[in-house]
Amino acid sequence: GLWGLVNNAGVSTFGEVEFANLDNYKKVAEINLWGTVRVTKAFLPLIRRAKGRVVNITSMLGRMVSPSRSCYCISKFGVAAFSDCLRQEMYRWGVRVILIEPSNFMAA
Repeated sequence: GLWGLVNNAGVSTFGEVEFANLDNYKKVAEINLWGTVRVTKAFLPLIRRAKGRVVNITSMLGRMVSPSRSCYCISKFGVAAFSDCLRQEMYRWGVRVILIEPSNFMAA
């Protein structure tokens, strides 16, 4: 089995909803959300066998919003919801699902 999996994909784009291109939403979600889902599904049988853990890195913007960051926020909200569902499903198998939501690393 595989004891641990860490999903840490994260790309972002800026732009107000009215002016953000739909392709930007798709690009960010493809990496941040669907990449996390695909990698987790690929390795979950090994994780379950080892009673390991899945660690998903999202962002504080996965729980609260920020203007001009809707593409990113949507994708990270999705990873948070995916992690919460997975945690409940994997509990009976002894698999832990951890969600880490760091804050902003940019200096003010």
